[in-house]
Amino acid sequence: MRVGILGGGITGLTAAFYLLKAGAQVTVIEGRQQPGGLSTSFDFGPFRWDRFYHCILTSDKSLLTLLEDLGLSEEIHWTETKVGFFAEDRLYSMSSTRDFLKFPPLSLWQKFRLGLGILYASRIRNARRLESMPVAEWLIRVFGEDNYRKMWGPLLKAKLGACREEASAAFIWATIFRLFSTRDRKAGNKERLGYVQGGYQRVLSVLTERIVEMGGKILTGIPVEKVCALPDGDVECAIAAQKIRFDRVISTIPSGPFSSIVAGLPEEYGENLRRVKYLGVVCLALVLRRRLSPYYVTNLTDESLPFTGIIEMTNLISLGETRGYHLVYLPKYTAPNDPLFASSDEQIWNLFRAGLLKVFPDLKDSEIENRFVFRERWVQPLPVLHYSYLAPSMETGVKGVLLANTTQIINSTLNNNEMVRIGRQAADRALVREKRAEQDFPLSAKALQPVTEAAQISPISVAGS
Repeated sequence: MRVGILGGGITGLTAAFYLLKAGAQVTVIEGRQQPGGLSTSFDFGPFRWDRFYHCILTSDKSLLTLLEDLGLSEEIHWTETKVGFFAEDRLYSMSSTRDFLKFPPLSLWQKFRLGLGILYASRIRNARRLESMPVAEWLIRVFGEDNYRKMWGPLLKAKLGACREEASAAFIWATIFRLFSTRDRKAGNKERLGYVQGGYQRVLSVLTERIVEMGGKILTGIPVEKVCALPDGDVECAIAAQKIRFDRVISTIPSGPFSSIVAGLPEEYGENLRRVKYLGVVCLALVLRRRLSPYYVTNLTDESLPFTGIIEMTNLISLGETRGYHLVYLPKYTAPNDPLFASSDEQIWNLFRAGLLKVFPDLKDSEIENRFVFRERWVQPLPVLHYSYLAPSMETGVKGVLLANTTQIINSTLNNNEMVRIGRQAADRALVREKRAEQDFPLSAKALQPVTEAAQISPISVAGS
């Protein structure tokens, strides 16, 4: 079976890896010069590391299986990390039960209500029913008005901005579930996260090497111009003044570009793609000569701050990875049409610098070795009401063409465990279609169920993956 994969991010490369293991012929077509998508690395000067922040949880089954299949399990390092909160112009630890009980912004009753609500939310296993409830309404019902005003409301604004009014309760449930699930109760309820030595540069290097070793092709710097199903059953991809035929095509690119290049999409499916709203990210990365705080993630309840959270990567990874420098990410999740995407790096720095100094007023310019701005407009779907019913199926309605991208993340946020799971499921779906075709009878109803039916929650840190 000849399979073309559009997009060489972690989803597309995962699908390629498992298809090749099953005996398929695979060609990955990536529009950018470097495969890896949101997991690509960057030369920060003294060291090379990921453009965006990532971590691994012990419960990341799909990702850990891939790393094991790549022979990288022994290169995973686990670290006990801490969580901070910036509230009422002060930085507080929220890394233990003791820290929680001492947290001054909340009264004893509010803490009791908050703890009880988190325990209740962590025991919910099916979030579908929460999709019909606006997030603010649910938070007030579970945690009370005071906790919403002092904590959840500001956190929602930081995470979703003006889009927070459209989000369902399922979104914040997933966030709470992750926060609760990062705790290792056998180790005194401490947070424990992991990373691969060398970062995702190491993972992607081994993954692409294995793909090529098994006979796969990876074409970079070549955008796909048109995809169409042919009468003889093949799928044709037009790229760089040539046309390539496949038996199956799996697209992992965002839904907007996908709908513009695929011919013959059913009107209903195309409308479904257009209804999904995306969030983008503008992320400032700082290379510092000193540590800001002991926290991996600092959550922000100050609505005036221009970024979503503070992630000190070097409180998770070894300083040996960064040649002794400290790496900090300041992400801002926002709508793709936000003027911030058109702002210059200097404008973004001036805006973010003022916010950073509000949290760390003692930070000196001489302690900043370098700074970089990364932008991605189409990152993850906005978790609106009834999202699982809006999420597009892998089956596109165009014969031989499957869709496997971030819009199929249900009741979770973007993280590599989810994307590996979706990539492997797309590979399995393509193989099932081939086996069914060989046996010359149609797919069962079960095989055609959307990916959302099999979604598994993968807990990650509150601020991201």
